[in-house]
Amino acid sequence: MKKIFVIFVLTFFSTSLVAETIIIKCKKYRYKYVSDDSGVTIYSANIKKDKKNYHKFCPAEINKSNKHFLKSVEGVELIISDYQAICFTKKATFLNGGIGTDSTSVTDFKKLKRSSNFKWNGAKQTQREKCKLEKN
Repeated sequence: MKKIFVIFVLTFFSTSLVAETIIIKCKKYRYKYVSDDSGVTIYSANIKKDKKNYHKFCPAEINKSNKHFLKSVEGVELIISDYQAICFTKKATFLNGGIGTDSTSVTDFKKLKRSSNFKWNGAKQTQREKCKLEKN
């Protein structure tokens, strides 16, 4: 009976301890990669406005964590693979009046790079930036 209890405790408590967090700091945003028992989640925070109050990256809906800057979103798809987060957004309307359309952004947590192509208020934009690894 004692052996069964020890095996149960070791199995139960050891499986929830495996987690990985990577934080990178780019020009205007921090991005956080969190891998745990429930899967991989990506978060972001504006360095000046949000400080380190992260919200989910590539949101598919308006919620409590992003309603301070985002008015509406349409056609959002997030693909996470090999430490990369690829976000496709058909349209995003921001509280400042800006409208982003046809957006594709790639955040690479291993190569420490970020790139995005989008239209901002109808004008094509491209961003490329190198990021730095931050300590947790």
